[in-house]
Amino acid sequence: ILEVFEKVRKVAPTDSTVLIEGESGTGKELFARAIHAHSRRSLIQFIAVDCCTFSSNLLESELFGHVKGAFTGAVGDRRGIFEMADRGTLFLDEVANLNMEIQGKLLRVMESREYKPVGGAVSKKTDARIIAATNMDLKAKVEDGSFREDLFYRMNVFPILIPSLRERRDDIPRLA
Repeated sequence: ILEVFEKVRKVAPTDSTVLIEGESGTGKELFARAIHAHSRRSLIQFIAVDCCTFSSNLLESELFGHVKGAFTGAVGDRRGIFEMADRGTLFLDEVANLNMEIQGKLLRVMESREYKPVGGAVSKKTDARIIAATNMDLKAKVEDGSFREDLFYRMNVFPILIPSLRERRDDIPRLA
């Protein structure tokens, strides 16, 4: 775990995209928050999104926002998470569960720092630092075709592997 702390110390002051991999319950979000807390962005918002909790359509609206009339129930413009996280940190948990359409849109944001709200005609810019996390083997998901290779490489700029709790039993009381 000392190696993990050293990696956090190294990557925090940069704006690099980070991919945190580890089993469920290993503290991936805690490490993401530590990276944010020791970054230049620490005074700006840290927003965590669990990619499993939203349907694909709802996740797109949550991430990118929407304009009035974009779909039934869109009675007004709504800011998305990328807009709210501008100049801060966006933690995308369980990215392995994103569908291919959202993966493509996320790739575009990571490449160009631009996105369009659902139903919108005008692109918006964002300067959100992205920290992604997964409990699955993304390389295996790339090989089986369920995760985009280009997105994997965009996310895997600075990988951090969190050892399982079986390998660090002394940490369990502190994490609890």
